[in-house]
Amino acid sequence: MDPFADIDLDSESVWLDGAWYARDDLAQRIKEMIEAGDFRVARPSQALERLEAALGQAQVLSVRMPADLAEAAATTAARLGRPVGHLIREAVAYYLAAAAAYGAAQGRAHAEASAPPGRPGEPGPAEASFFKRNP
Repeated sequence: MDPFADIDLDSESVWLDGAWYARDDLAQRIKEMIEAGDFRVARPSQALERLEAALGQAQVLSVRMPADLAEAAATTAARLGRPVGHLIREAVAYYLAAAAAYGAAQGRAHAEASAPPGRPGEPGPAEASFFKRNP
């Protein structure tokens, strides 16, 4: 799950109670709640803190890509109703997760291939760890 599913880094806004709020809008909402005597501001305050933290940790990267790839990204983002930046972040996250899984699988395959063979009928290294009993 996307940890920033309720934060839009492109518009610098956070989803709260069925609407997107920018920093200033959310701060204004909190102020109005307090002025009206409604001191239940924990959720809006937490949303504002999460937005501030996410924006503070975010880094801006510039990427050059061929025009046809940029057009495809823009078309897909429009079709999904998301900003292009969100689409690019999601694509990079999927790629990195797949690369990590592939690297882990390669590491396991290499370890199993270099392990000494067991006696016939004995489980191999991968199976041995699976069937190992925990006390």
